[in-house]
Amino acid sequence: MGTSNQILALVKQELQSARRTRYVIFTFVLMPLVMWGMQGGLQAFLGISMTSGQAGETIYIVNYDIDGNGTLDLGDIFIQRLVASSNQNDSIISGAKINSTVFAGLSYSELMNRTKGSETANDYTPLIVIPDNFTANYDTLNHSQIEMYTMPGGILGSSMLEAAVQMIVSQPPFTEITVHKYVNLNQTTIVFDNEEGAASGFGIGFVGMISIMVAVMAPAPFVSTSFAGEREKKTMESLLALPISRFNILFAKVLAGMVLIGIFTLMNIVGLFIFSALINSIGTLGGNGAAEGYAAIFAIDTSLKLVILASVMMFLSAFVAIGIGISIASLTKDVRSAESMYNMFMLLPSLAVGMITLGGGIPEQAFGGAGVILYIIPWTHALAILSKGLYPQTYASSALTGSIPLDLVFHFGYMIILIFVFLFIASKIFERESILT
Repeated sequence: MGTSNQILALVKQELQSARRTRYVIFTFVLMPLVMWGMQGGLQAFLGISMTSGQAGETIYIVNYDIDGNGTLDLGDIFIQRLVASSNQNDSIISGAKINSTVFAGLSYSELMNRTKGSETANDYTPLIVIPDNFTANYDTLNHSQIEMYTMPGGILGSSMLEAAVQMIVSQPPFTEITVHKYVNLNQTTIVFDNEEGAASGFGIGFVGMISIMVAVMAPAPFVSTSFAGEREKKTMESLLALPISRFNILFAKVLAGMVLIGIFTLMNIVGLFIFSALINSIGTLGGNGAAEGYAAIFAIDTSLKLVILASVMMFLSAFVAIGIGISIASLTKDVRSAESMYNMFMLLPSLAVGMITLGGGIPEQAFGGAGVILYIIPWTHALAILSKGLYPQTYASSALTGSIPLDLVFHFGYMIILIFVFLFIASKIFERESILT
């Protein structure tokens, strides 16, 4: 029997063994569908985020309001209230910095043109604009509005700022219910050509978080039985006695894992479509503003671009998890120890990466220069592939290499190289096992 046939036979044997293990089938086939139903828990997380601090973020504000009739200047009052809120310890924007000097010399039309440029929009958002005649319209028309411009890629910052603004304009002198005077907030997410409709900020964060978590959790039962299971079942000696190189035995296990990962990725895409349909139905069937608002927060447009990028991200994430997991499992003597070590070394880093997706997108934008340290965690690269692939202009000013296409090559290459590094380590451990046996 040729080497290729021997490898194929081992792959079939490995898959048959996995098929008999119901937990393996559950994690690769059913878990993705189950995990996509976790939006209820994430709603709670969103609620918690609304009471979390936003220390250090700069909020830019431009005031075009000119009071011409001697009444209170509502534009200046709003800025004073916003500054006071940022200095209040228990405020949801406590510690934020309010900058009212940038763009102060630009006209309204010039400012709007600036928001259309990816470099300017990235460097000077979130942006709040007090339009011309803000006070006059409130006095004469009984209605006025504040404009807020934010970027996609995270819900926490924009939601907290929106809540802070809504709180200010819901109090006197901005609201006089008895005479039906009020101020509302017009919030706009800045998008660029070919980037519209990919997903809402929280929607894409949800995709990233759930995909990473499932990609790391799913391979756990498979990698825990790759070596430790062989020892536990007393089949390691028979495996090593086969007339095939130790590396090819390992390669067969990896190929079997790739088949399971392929199924896993497909089921995640199915779950993504189901989730998108459910969210869209809430906005359509709800029949009210609250339902439409909920749908908008979680909205996902299952375009071909999103499906391809999400598939690549999930496949690579799970593949890296298997490569690292097999290396870890090679050091253990039984399945329980393998599972414990896997969970300890894999789940916490993946959870941290998942939190990044909800907190504001990629590390170099959410945390500045220090954020690149998080790229030590391989799944951060998977997140970057998804975010930068969907929003190349949005993240243009945050490119590590100076170019989003080069960034994507870097992130993809890092994960591929890491896979082979850990597989090489696993093969060496396996060779040592064969000598000891």
